[in-house]
Amino acid sequence: MPPIFNKAFAVIAASLFLALQSSGQAEGEGVSGKELELGNVMVTLYALGGSAAGQKTYGEEIYLAKGTPRQALITLKQVLLEGNRPSRSFKMKDQIEVIVFRGSFLKLSKIAIKKVVLKGSTIEVYAEYKDLPGTDVASQPAAIIPAGQLPPGKYTVILFVDNNLRKKAEFSVSR
Repeated sequence: MPPIFNKAFAVIAASLFLALQSSGQAEGEGVSGKELELGNVMVTLYALGGSAAGQKTYGEEIYLAKGTPRQALITLKQVLLEGNRPSRSFKMKDQIEVIVFRGSFLKLSKIAIKKVVLKGSTIEVYAEYKDLPGTDVASQPAAIIPAGQLPPGKYTVILFVDNNLRKKAEFSVSR
């Protein structure tokens, strides 16, 4: 992995940790939240490899993985294609990745992450979806959002698409 990527990843992870620490992680505190930089968000149109031949249809979902963004894509494939159970519990030392998987399509479809806001123990992801009509290119759009190492606690990821609530996922971090 290029050194610049590691440095930027560390900055986002540190920002997330500080934001969660300074918010007190308590519900109802009226925390306005902290918006994260999007420079390390990885977006792909072909999360499952690109081909739709022989694949069943997969729907929109939020997944979580530990490791790097590339490892998160491998985890996503293992969950969807091999039937592995999605992770919902992590250790403090784990590098956590939030995966927003749009689904599988027989046309070219995209996902764009507009912003990620941290509010206490809640990670709000604001996305935009686009479809390109008239294309016969199968796609499986996904975005991998580095959340970094998090302190112990229970967390919720909320996905908004065009400012409408679409999905929620909960996970926990232990010592």
